[in-house]
Amino acid sequence: MLEESIEKAASTLKLPKDVVLGEVLVSFLGRHSVVIENYRSIILYTDSFIKLQAKNCRVNISGSRLIIEYYTNEEMKINGYIKSLEFD
Repeated sequence: MLEESIEKAASTLKLPKDVVLGEVLVSFLGRHSVVIENYRSIILYTDSFIKLQAKNCRVNISGSRLIIEYYTNEEMKINGYIKSLEFD
């Protein structure tokens, strides 16, 4: 109920929902790079699987030769051959 009110206020004020609600943003750059914004922590990191905790879900990235090129408190960039991305 509270989230619904916040979402309505964000829409009325024309504020970005990702900022107000803390939703995860995923931007693919072809098949070899992905930028994840608004994640909270890295749960698991191998060269074939990365699991991240976001505010409302977990993000699973499968592939090969995966490497985290950089990460900050707000975003990270993952390079490698990305086969799939799923939300838990």
